[in-house]
Amino acid sequence: MSSPSPPKIALKFLRWFCREDYLDEIEGDLVEIFESQHKKSPYLASIRFMWTVVRHFRADYIKSINVPLINQYMFRSYFTIALRLFIRNRLISFINVSGLALALTGTLLIALFISDELSYDRYHKNADNIYRVTRNFLSSDGSETLHLGLIAPPFGTLLKNDFPDISEVVRTHKVYDLLKMVEEDGTSENININNPFYAEPSVFDVFDIPILLGDPTAPLEQPNTALISDAMAQQYFGTLDVIGKPLKLADKYLEITGVFEAFPVQSHWHPDLLVAFSTLHDKKIYGRNQLEHNWGNNDFSTYVLIKDQFNVKNIQAQFPNFLNKHMGTGSVQPSTWTNLFLQPLTDIHLHSHLDHEIETNGNINHVYIIGAIGLFLILIASFNFINLTTARATTRGKEVGLRKALGAVRPQLVAQHLSESILVAFMSFFLAIVLTFFCLPWLNEFTGKSIQLTSHVNLLSISVGVGFVLFIGLLAGFYPALIISRLKTIKILKQQVGSVPGNGILRRILVSVQFTLSIVIIIATVVVYQQLKFLSHSELGYAKDQMLRVDYPDELVNSYTAFYHELTNHTYIKNAARSSLIPTGKLLDYQGTSVQQGDSLISTEIALKDVRVDHQFFDSYQIPLVGGRNFSKEIQSDDSLSFIINESAAAMIGWSNKEAIEKIIQNGSVKGTVIGVVKDFHFESLHESIVPIIFHIGSYYNHLSIQIATQDIPEAIGHLEDLWRKFLPDRPFEYSFLEDRYQQLYINEERQSELLFIFAGLAIFIATIGLFGLTTFNVLQRVKEISIRKVLGASLQQILTLLSKETLLILLLANGIAWPIAWYFMKQWLNQFAYGIEPAWWMFATAGVAAALIALLTISYQSIKVALSNPVDSLRHE
Repeated sequence: MSSPSPPKIALKFLRWFCREDYLDEIEGDLVEIFESQHKKSPYLASIRFMWTVVRHFRADYIKSINVPLINQYMFRSYFTIALRLFIRNRLISFINVSGLALALTGTLLIALFISDELSYDRYHKNADNIYRVTRNFLSSDGSETLHLGLIAPPFGTLLKNDFPDISEVVRTHKVYDLLKMVEEDGTSENININNPFYAEPSVFDVFDIPILLGDPTAPLEQPNTALISDAMAQQYFGTLDVIGKPLKLADKYLEITGVFEAFPVQSHWHPDLLVAFSTLHDKKIYGRNQLEHNWGNNDFSTYVLIKDQFNVKNIQAQFPNFLNKHMGTGSVQPSTWTNLFLQPLTDIHLHSHLDHEIETNGNINHVYIIGAIGLFLILIASFNFINLTTARATTRGKEVGLRKALGAVRPQLVAQHLSESILVAFMSFFLAIVLTFFCLPWLNEFTGKSIQLTSHVNLLSISVGVGFVLFIGLLAGFYPALIISRLKTIKILKQQVGSVPGNGILRRILVSVQFTLSIVIIIATVVVYQQLKFLSHSELGYAKDQMLRVDYPDELVNSYTAFYHELTNHTYIKNAARSSLIPTGKLLDYQGTSVQQGDSLISTEIALKDVRVDHQFFDSYQIPLVGGRNFSKEIQSDDSLSFIINESAAAMIGWSNKEAIEKIIQNGSVKGTVIGVVKDFHFESLHESIVPIIFHIGSYYNHLSIQIATQDIPEAIGHLEDLWRKFLPDRPFEYSFLEDRYQQLYINEERQSELLFIFAGLAIFIATIGLFGLTTFNVLQRVKEISIRKVLGASLQQILTLLSKETLLILLLANGIAWPIAWYFMKQWLNQFAYGIEPAWWMFATAGVAAALIALLTISYQSIKVALSNPVDSLRHE
């Protein structure tokens, strides 16, 4: 019988790493070694042979390494081993990949949202040099009473004349008159063009507005001309070939002289029709004299383009003298009660919440909150990934020992572990990109945006994404690779070390941070939910249900009495009232007030906000009087010489509700008598405190409020629409419910709440599956220990306590850290509301208990499964 020969696999392995001439030199020794090992144990001959070869020839082997061959085969080997480990540990691998992929998906969606929010108005080539001029008003004590995003028309031309650093100025003004499309037969049809504006020709010098059709050299130069957006041209004319088409504005005809490209979504204003500013010179529309001398009509958006070498602070410092120079006609300098400011164009969308904004802006705090959620998500998932990667790597002590014995040097071992963790990280990243693609329509529907993944993909974003994933992979693989690779080979193999100590502290820290972040998110979700519940159920002091609002046009003034009687004669119409503002509106108007003190009228620093109402206002809104009486049509002086104030106004002046009756107040230029005091009610949102208000009968109004019975709302609206077409045939019928307007006041909070619910659930799920994976791993590592304990008489409860004790201690620590953090940040969030809840102890306890239950249920699944297993199955081979 011939002697046994060394196994081919062992020789092939050695040929990968050694020169052929070296193998030829030691061939005789190899055969002798294998024969001796085969005699001792035929079954283990191959393993013993390889180990003995490495032990005897390790020094010579290291000197004989063929480096080019290592580079050729090393990465193939790493990839193959990583793939095998991935398949062998399917559950842990799935948890690792899916958890990180879900978190990356959420983070990518959040990153797309934030990128879109931060990109507003940055598409203009001169975006960094464009500023909007704003104006504020001050009370006599210097406090700000009003800050407007719009200013008076005379400022525009004067700013360019007085400041050489300003190269261009453009003024725009909203078109309020009805627009009609004129047919070929001369008939006209009402059209509802979104956001029509008068604009100066310089609008094309300040902003980047591509002109698709028409003369691009002199747009809007001539009065009674207009440019229409391509979207509106297609909607109303069905074609872009609209040059020369007429539009009717009030009783004037406009000629369309061009088509411009519709403004992108990422703009703080979206005009669909631009009318030549010189059209306003017509007295019937506005008048040149008004444009040059009306300092009180703050209804014009004004933008300036400043030269490259400029100092905004120097310009603003000159504004007080500028105001005094052009507005100073009395003994009081205008700069003591009003001022101008320059606001960067790119700050408007996220940082501006002034009075009279063109459109509803975003909120930088919203961006911060969403960004924090994204950061929490990726941290929780990254810690999961690091924990599971570290835990799994520490079971590979024998593999590492054998590799080191075969000559693997430390950099190679580190590279192997890093390549494996990076591979898994990139698998998660590619899966996250696919999930993001499918989830993007939901994000667009939820936020009202039209974000496209391709529009945000560039070299920078790709670099950041790849760099981040690479960083996570390196972070996850570096620690175990560093620990394992420095262990002594003999110690690993001789003592049969199966796991590697030294990573328990790190793992506990990472799990603690995970639970801390999860508990913070749960607390935030509970607080936001309770605050929104408070907002929706708060007693506002007026009836908002079934209250319908329509515009009150000038055409209805002369026929309103007849309109009112026909309207309220319907069974389902309770009442109707006119006013300059309605609840949910912003209280802006302030005329200046003097109040009676003794026998004199004394100017007061109290800003009584001015609201014009008719005789039915308080009855329609069911606002009770706490003193005096309501306005009466029977008393003629009530129409011009009587006021009603709210409780806050009386208290701030220093009157009781009874004392206020018959007191004299001068509101602006009108001196009259207080005839009643109404109970305080929340005219504005609950973000604002109740302010002092003075009500009086007006000569003109903006809103018509209609109180509808609950029996048949559609029939009531149908009756109103028929009546509207009868009295106002040329004006489109549009309405809104006060309840919907009230909900719009808190739309940002509603979205924050929904996002918190979604991403809090996602964060908790990711933390849970991470804990499940870690628990599964730990339990499987302690199967024999648990079996021995069961044999020695340990009960199920004792085993569960043993396995869950450490997690409960970590949870206790996490709660101790999370509670003060959550309390601080939620107090900051609640401070934006003048009225709201206080974070209660039970909200924090709820989060702690929820986290504990989730953790215990997660641990119990695997723990009970192992604790109930037969010890014989685990110990039969011992």
